[in-house]
Amino acid sequence: AVALLSLGLFAVGCASGTDPKVTHAESSADVSASSAAADGASSSASSGAESTSGTSADVATDAAANAAPGSMAAMATQFPLEYNSSQETRVNAKGFTIGHSIHNLRDICERPVARDMNGDIEWNENGTMSVYACEYDEELGRYVVPDMTDEQLTEANLKTGCLSCKTSKFNDVYEQQGPEAYGHVYDAEARAIVSDEYWDCVMCHTGTPSAESVSPNLVYFQALGEGLADQIDPKLAVCAQCHNSYDYRSKIKTEEDLATFRPYRYGNDIDSVFKSAYEDGVNFAENDLGLPESYVVHPNIEGFMTTTHNKMGVTCVDCHMPMRTDEATGTEYRSHFSASSPIESEEALEYCLTCHKSQGQDTTDAMKTFVKDKQAELAKNIEALKADIDAYGNALSAVIADGKIDASKQDQAKEDYAKATWYYQVLVTGPYESLGSQIAMLDTAGILKSANEALEDGNSLLA
Repeated sequence: AVALLSLGLFAVGCASGTDPKVTHAESSADVSASSAAADGASSSASSGAESTSGTSADVATDAAANAAPGSMAAMATQFPLEYNSSQETRVNAKGFTIGHSIHNLRDICERPVARDMNGDIEWNENGTMSVYACEYDEELGRYVVPDMTDEQLTEANLKTGCLSCKTSKFNDVYEQQGPEAYGHVYDAEARAIVSDEYWDCVMCHTGTPSAESVSPNLVYFQALGEGLADQIDPKLAVCAQCHNSYDYRSKIKTEEDLATFRPYRYGNDIDSVFKSAYEDGVNFAENDLGLPESYVVHPNIEGFMTTTHNKMGVTCVDCHMPMRTDEATGTEYRSHFSASSPIESEEALEYCLTCHKSQGQDTTDAMKTFVKDKQAELAKNIEALKADIDAYGNALSAVIADGKIDASKQDQAKEDYAKATWYYQVLVTGPYESLGSQIAMLDTAGILKSANEALEDGNSLLA
């Protein structure tokens, strides 16, 4: 049997004699209650059954009506405006499809592509991912991916730990498997537990979803967050449980491991977390120069802690999940398209103006121009920082190779390099983000200053 590749987030290209690649394509996902029911009722591409596209609306409606309480299908029926918006996606400036739809997250969690030690996707420099195998089906007129055995999944490093910030169903997997769940293969048994309940309501709501029931419910965040959830606004905490710097999953084997890892032992700002991550050997790997380079991804909450926006009480929800009015019914509701770009949302831009009018931005168009100009300026500064990091790395590598630096200075010089790459990655946030896009979410001036200070300190050791 073969499993059709579901094209929610990616399209597959596989030419004869070349390695197959997965490239980005806009999702054609149907955002409706019927779609949610169909997703919940049918097998995904990775489950070993051939995907189908002809599910009737009647069958889907019946499935929604009979859906388990609290399931996405049930929520789609009870809260259709919120659900439909949660399944929206956008294509960013780099051509990546961004969103938390079931289709997108299924692809991220289940796609048989090259992954790192934690099971996260390894992106190629040109924005593609390497698929392990694919075959062209002449009858279907598309590429298909053969079913993968648990042994092949192990080789691909497709781990259940990838789910720890993408579905509350990981809590159920964890209940069954314990801490070893972080390193287990995401096999058919685990997929049956998840059952396509990606980015489900229970992740962020306790009980019936409402503004009053917002709560971060993922066990990974509760285990490693060191009480951060109780220290910040719930409308920040529900996002922080995924958008953080934690990268300990590959190291977790026992309850003792969970108790040992304390990423916030020096504080929860980006400077303090560098110190703990570097000591723990997390978020760093040796590069081609033999130097420790950071690969930290989406440390958003730590980067946000020292921002003006945070000090003013602005939350992720305020800007990325603004209130909308349904054109058909006039009903006001909270958008759940949390991956939205605020500068593409009139509602979000209007919220910005509640403060920014005092700075001279009188209209949403003026606000958008203001933000884009700031993004462009930051992008140039990030590119300049990268050039400086490369120059320092090459110089450091050369003096080490020539034996022109003693051991104590060498260790400090390597740490300075690691620190500079850490701040660079914080500014970049992830391989799918456009340079400068994080301008409102980070203390960019402070981060650039810290990065340049690390480079100055390092270069002084080479003088």
